[in-house]
Amino acid sequence: MVQKAEIHQLDSIEQFTEFVYTQGWTDGLPVFPPTRKVVEGMLDYVGRDPGEVLGTIFPGDGEATVEKIVANCAMAGCLPEHVPVVLAAVECLADPTLPINTTQSTGSAAIFTLVSGPVVSKLKFHTREWIFGPNGGRANAAIGRAIRLILWNIGLAHPGKLVKGTMGHPAAWSYCIGEEQELTPWEPVHVDFGFAPTDSAVTVMKAGEHSQLAVPINTVGLNECITLLARGIGRVGLSTSGGKRGYIYVINPSLAQAFAQAGYTRQKLRIAIAERARKYSYDWQNDKQQGDAVPFPDPYVQTPSERPMFVAAVTPDEINVVVGGGEAPQMGQCVSISSRSSVGEPMLTKKIRFPA
Repeated sequence: MVQKAEIHQLDSIEQFTEFVYTQGWTDGLPVFPPTRKVVEGMLDYVGRDPGEVLGTIFPGDGEATVEKIVANCAMAGCLPEHVPVVLAAVECLADPTLPINTTQSTGSAAIFTLVSGPVVSKLKFHTREWIFGPNGGRANAAIGRAIRLILWNIGLAHPGKLVKGTMGHPAAWSYCIGEEQELTPWEPVHVDFGFAPTDSAVTVMKAGEHSQLAVPINTVGLNECITLLARGIGRVGLSTSGGKRGYIYVINPSLAQAFAQAGYTRQKLRIAIAERARKYSYDWQNDKQQGDAVPFPDPYVQTPSERPMFVAAVTPDEINVVVGGGEAPQMGQCVSISSRSSVGEPMLTKKIRFPA
């Protein structure tokens, strides 16, 4: 039997903020009141059964009903038209092919959400300067925040209880971007996952490292830029042992256009980066099952490790290229996001379903 969302009655709206903290409904940041009017308006917009269960959310295995998801969207400050995006993201979170247990482990991974396709412009995602925020983009912030609250309230992802992340992840408060639509030279990234260019989709990733890379095409040239991008994957000394890996490069429009003008499709660029990228590890463990791990000499001659180092190639299917960020004429910039995945797929993409 599906448990319906609880209804609480307060004497005044001013009581709501403290009531939320008392109930443990927020991870620390203030939230909006999910009034009956707001929640019912969102439910009317999506036109789906409030009791429909999309799955369970780890680690507490709470049932993600449409009604509960909508209530968290309301607390995050979403508009009704944001809800279909969140519903698609929750479908990813509840899919057994994307077990999100690593997001609750000691490694402190976070859920990163990428939105692509026409919906990015329709919902007015901020896709240029400061794409990862803060940037004033309501869609970016509210959708990312809704996903965080769903993990918190439905998944019961509370630190010190079911969540054991040693350090946490600052991006976890709201980690959501939209792919640039106007300045990209390529089709939307979800085409690489088998969807049509006219579709809108959500990609959810179990994210670990988030690194900003300078790729100065104006001084080093395009060929060296590929080398610099490849080096963003496996910095010497980091252990990448575990499950299947995935990497997302968010490259700024100027750099993407330079690659396209030189004849690089998105797939050709993925292959070129993979040819020069390497995965390093001190303790290969599970990675040796995914490729031929070979010994690698420690480059830190003055401070060598006590443990042997291994290296293996990166494959093109592990690399994904997204366009976004400021134009930065004559200067390439990139953010490299690596997955943290002990089991299952490192990321998953679902089509966004809009109300008829």
